[in-house]
Amino acid sequence: MLRKLYLVLCVLALASITASAGSYIPFSGSGSSGTLQTGQPFTYNGDGGMPIPNWGIPGVLQGTAVWNGPDEIGFLVMFNLPVGTIIDPNQVILGSNSGCAGGPTGGTTFCTQPFSAPWIPKLIGTNGIEFDSDGGDVLTKGDLFFVNIFFDGPDPNGVSFAGAFYVPEPSSLMLIGPGLLALMACFRRKLLI
Repeated sequence: MLRKLYLVLCVLALASITASAGSYIPFSGSGSSGTLQTGQPFTYNGDGGMPIPNWGIPGVLQGTAVWNGPDEIGFLVMFNLPVGTIIDPNQVILGSNSGCAGGPTGGTTFCTQPFSAPWIPKLIGTNGIEFDSDGGDVLTKGDLFFVNIFFDGPDPNGVSFAGAFYVPEPSSLMLIGPGLLALMACFRRKLLI
């Protein structure tokens, strides 16, 4: 009987970990400007490429976009950059410390209203970046937001990109706690056998 209880706890743990993955709203694009499948406009070099090449939603110096989807807590984009071009790590550092200043002096950043705390960036290699809302405001329906990304090297204007907005699953948040307890019980049971 006790073995069956531990088996149920282990299954609950695995189910909660799987459920906590949430879901993604993917997008992709290419060209100097356009509209993502999520409905937001994007632009390469919205500021004329000054002072350095860039990409953004809606675009550097293009104001803000309106989010019309479910709550978002993360954003990921990967670029097909030409040889010698990278996402400028110095601009990522600047964006993390600029307090959502925006524009060409605000660095690489993802901000949503009230535009005071940028989302936490994480470079993925040299051609990708992820932003996490920890420490910033969750992106909710009707919110204004912008994302600016600056490059170092030859101008990648128009290159293809793909990414996703991250949507948390409400049910997964309720399962994570019990799931972690169940997983600990499974490991403890393994150690006791």
